[in-house]
Order: sequence, then structure tokens, then C-alpha cells
Amino acid sequence: MSPRTWWIFVAVGGGIAGSLYYFRTHNIGPVERGARVAHAVGCFTCHGAGGAHGIPDPGHALGDVPTWNGGLLTMYVDNEGEIAEWILDGMPARIRKDKDQQRARADAKILMPAFRSVLSASEARDLVAYVKAVAGYEKPDDLKAAEGMELAEKTGCFGCHGPEGRGNPENPRSLKGYIPSWSGRDFPDLAQNDAEIRDWVLKGGTPRLESNGLARFFLGRQVLSMPAYDGALKPDEVDRVLDYIHWLRRNPD
Repeated sequence: MSPRTWWIFVAVGGGIAGSLYYFRTHNIGPVERGARVAHAVGCFTCHGAGGAHGIPDPGHALGDVPTWNGGLLTMYVDNEGEIAEWILDGMPARIRKDKDQQRARADAKILMPAFRSVLSASEARDLVAYVKAVAGYEKPDDLKAAEGMELAEKTGCFGCHGPEGRGNPENPRSLKGYIPSWSGRDFPDLAQNDAEIRDWVLKGGTPRLESNGLARFFLGRQVLSMPAYDGALKPDEVDRVLDYIHWLRRNPD
């Protein structure tokens, strides 16, 4: 192979690889990107897997490093900006100036590090998005959507679709390599209307995709498949999950 042919081969191969990478990653949302940032910089070392299992801290008032879920986050932040302050500065300015808060933390053995010099601005934003999702920081103001969110959590939907249904957990051998989030840009490719969402929930798939050879190939070979909840969810419960999905798509990441 001549040098010129070799470089053409490399250029074409690189272009194909780049296009494939873009296809498989450009619709991954901030919550999933934030999860990957959290893993990369060691957040789960202290806050536990997914930020949901804080390790013991003998000197902490609660006995453990605070988790991001279970409502504990609201004890330490007054607003979204303070989540960013915890991440970037190790502590919000409000708490740093509060003598009572400082005394309560005087015996803590595990201190929150500051990541301002470690994270880029976009990585910090993604990490805030992930923490908010794990914490359930923003709840639907619509009662039906709120009920749907509770049902989705209770039936395990967020285990696959990520916190609040906003994640893109990996799914080997699937078309894009991940499970689609309910709030993502590619969700309408899989569920074009409410009827198709109901098919996914109750039957684990849709006739439109099952009749498509390429879609059927990837759906058949992916490691994680959508379960069918027919018999486990009542029709009105499916309606509530739909209400939540619609709320989520009106309030994207």
C-alpha cells in the first residue's frame, strides 16, 4: 500500500469512526454526562454508588457522608446555585460564614473537596444536573405528573432510564449503546405518540419498530430489553406515567 493510499485509508476510517461516535453520543443528556463526570472525579468514593450510599464519617453529625437522594440534599442547599458551590468550592459561602454550621462540622473526618480547578464549566453544569436528578430536586407541580413520577420510581423505571428518567445508562449491542432517556432528543424516534408509549410500557415494544428489519435486529441483540408491564400496571397508572413523561419533556435537562 502506497503512502498516499494509506493516508486516504486512515482519513476515511477516521471519518467513519468519528461519524459513528457522534451518532452514538450526541444525544446523551447532561444527567448521564454528569454521572460519568461524578465517576471520573471520584464523587462515588465518598457518596457511594450513584451518590446514594454515603460512607461512614465518625465525626459527622449524621454519622455518614450525606447522600444525594432521600431528601438529605435539601438540608444542605437553599438553591441550585449552592449545589454548584458545594462542588466547586467544597462548601457554599452561606455555610462558610455561619459559625453554628462550622461548629457542627468541626469534628468531621471527611471533608468535601473543591473541584473548581478540576472541572470545566460544562462538566460542572452536567454534574449539577446529575445531583439534582438523583436528589429529585425538582418535582412536578402537576398532581397527575407527580403521581406518575412516584409510580415510575416504584416500578423500577428509573433503574434503567436513569434518575428521574433523564439518564442514558449503557446498553451493550443496542443501536446507540445506551438506554434512551425520556427527556432526550431521540425519545420520539422510539415512541412517536402516546399509543406507542403505551405499547412500550405494556408490551415492551411497538409494532412499527418490530416490522422494521434494522430496528428488529438491534432490539433483538441488545443486552437489556424493555420489560412488558401488562398486568402490573393498571390503565390509569399508565396514564399517570404518560403525564409524567409529558411533564419531563416540557421540562428538559
